[in-house]
Amino acid sequence: MIVAESIGFAATHTISSILAELPGFRVTHGSQNFETAGAIGTPAQTPEDFAASMVAAGDRGERPVALHTLFDPRRMQPVCAGQGIRYALLLRDPQAQVESCYAWAAKKTLDGDESTFVSAMKSALPVLPGLGIRATLPNLLYAYALNHVCQFNVVGLDTGAPVLKMEELLSDEALFRDAFDVGAEAEIPHFSGEARHLASHRAREGLEALAAPERATIRALFPVRAGATVTTLAELGTRLGYAA
Repeated sequence: MIVAESIGFAATHTISSILAELPGFRVTHGSQNFETAGAIGTPAQTPEDFAASMVAAGDRGERPVALHTLFDPRRMQPVCAGQGIRYALLLRDPQAQVESCYAWAAKKTLDGDESTFVSAMKSALPVLPGLGIRATLPNLLYAYALNHVCQFNVVGLDTGAPVLKMEELLSDEALFRDAFDVGAEAEIPHFSGEARHLASHRAREGLEALAAPERATIRALFPVRAGATVTTLAELGTRLGYAA
């Protein structure tokens, strides 16, 4: 049993799809209810009930895996530890993860999603002018994406949870098998000639209406605050072992 936690934008759709086709695996993605597997925003379980449902599935002989639950790592990690469930953070190169989140946030905003736009305004507008960065829509959305991704990842890292890197999982069969406890008897089509890559948020369709954000400046200057930790995108990348 494993909860592979991620803010998203790290091939969670692809990984969950690969696992879901394996015999005996029961996989949820983007859900806070292991019983119904309903999307986030539909009736949710508590972390304690979610973990208990995973344990019950395991007791029935299933292979429970949960990805991208978005439960607060500070709460979910100790719950998993108490129930004998492995808990790990599923991450990728933070710069690529931010780019994917930016494309998602930009599309949502251009499609008229009020909540994404308001969240971007709240998190970025009070900060950008003090850094000497113009408060344009692309800059606000990029700063929001950076803060959204990095803040969650820092909170997760500060729990001491181990890290699974998306790039390694999808390119190294032995590592994938070890991470998700896939036995040698099970063929994984992704690694036997049917490589799978789903739902990229980085596609540019529909974003032509936006000017380019000031990426380099925002990456260098925008502070990410998570509890007592204050960091930058570059510092997070170094902490995770990615080249600058």
